[in-house]
Amino acid sequence: MRYKNLSIQEKHLGEYALVPIRMNDQCLIRKWRNEQMYHLRQQEPLTEENQRIYFDTVVASLFTSEHPSQFLFSYVQGGDCIGYGGLVHINYEKQSAELSFIMATELEETQFAMHWSNFLKLIQPIAFQGLGLQRIFTYAYDLRPHLYPILENHGFYRERILPNALIEDGKSISAIVHSKWNANLRPATPMDEDVTYQWAKDPLVRKYSFQQEEITKEGHARWFQSKLENPNCFYFLLQSEKTGPMGSFRLDVLSADKPCTAHISYLLDPKTHGKGLGIAILVMGEFEARQQGISVLIGEVIAENSASCAIFAKLGYERELLHDRIRYKKSL
Repeated sequence: MRYKNLSIQEKHLGEYALVPIRMNDQCLIRKWRNEQMYHLRQQEPLTEENQRIYFDTVVASLFTSEHPSQFLFSYVQGGDCIGYGGLVHINYEKQSAELSFIMATELEETQFAMHWSNFLKLIQPIAFQGLGLQRIFTYAYDLRPHLYPILENHGFYRERILPNALIEDGKSISAIVHSKWNANLRPATPMDEDVTYQWAKDPLVRKYSFQQEEITKEGHARWFQSKLENPNCFYFLLQSEKTGPMGSFRLDVLSADKPCTAHISYLLDPKTHGKGLGIAILVMGEFEARQQGISVLIGEVIAENSASCAIFAKLGYERELLHDRIRYKKSL
């Protein structure tokens, strides 16, 4: 069977592959899910009957839908199913999807890292090139910490921790979200002067700036060059192979004394607003700050900039209300 509107239907990696989910794998999948309920969002064991109904209705309909809510795949080795997973909870407007993957229970103890690594290598081209997604993420109860280094080694960033996501035997368990975007931060270069000027002078950007006066091209050129030459400034652009530059992120070191503190500034191309890239650029920027030995970040916004305020709050920044702005602070 084939999915509609998915340009990449399957991917192969040596003897391993992801192929559109096969109906005859449902018994194995039911067995694995019931054995691994402890880390799944599954409240009770699946019966043969409810698994059959699910495949005959929900799964079958995925292949006829123009915009299915999920794309599921059998993970096979030499044709034999040894796991399954895919892209679930797809948000077509935000171009995002959650990753889901489980392997045969007997492989969890000895081959966990290898099969998760295989899955991540196989699913990313399907998600980013085949479906054109901007973000993929995992939502995992904090029960298998050995998963996190695997995700991070494949370019996923720890986005945030959600406390009290699960209560198990009276114990509160957090959920951890790791995300990967179809974009990356790269160092700014002199070639970026014009695009950053176009963003900076845009009325939507100026509306939420502390300095409301008009920006001239000559003034921006001098400012931009000074930032590139400043050893205490780390300047990056958010770049996508598909769309090119989408925004900028800057770290200006305020104090090199420990804890090393930096002021953060970011802006996005107004054409990309509303696509969740504010979270992306801040999460990637926090990673770059750690790479530079920066341990405290401070960001300031005007109160009217509700979108930035929401992003800082979502990422766990402490809020301080000043007379003309809101200051957000976070220890990394």
